[in-house]
Amino acid sequence: MANKYLKTAGAALLVLCLLFVFGYRCPFQALTGFPCPGCNFTTALIFLLKGDVVTSLWYHAMVIPTLLLCMITLFLWYRKGMDRIKRLWLVWGIAMIVYYIVRMAAVFPDSPMVYDQMSLAGSVFRLFS
Repeated sequence: MANKYLKTAGAALLVLCLLFVFGYRCPFQALTGFPCPGCNFTTALIFLLKGDVVTSLWYHAMVIPTLLLCMITLFLWYRKGMDRIKRLWLVWGIAMIVYYIVRMAAVFPDSPMVYDQMSLAGSVFRLFS
């Protein structure tokens, strides 16, 4: 059973690496032009790993809660606490949506929440304007 999870995690990691090497583009932003709830999360994670917590939180304030939730999930998974895991991820999902709405209301369209003019929706709107 554990071998299955290791193979799945390895395959997912390989796909992510290939996406970044060949130029990953957020599907939500590519379609709508608007930043997705996870936009700038990778940048926030990089700054956090460098030790720049303030800049990390400026890019995405949910980076630390997400990392903590991942560690708690691993602990609970080991302890067979699946019902708690589901509730924690539900709370996290609600917090992420609330954070996204606040970011869109308070920050958009300023940096780092910018509109992608090259999106599919942006291209369609340019055709009709």
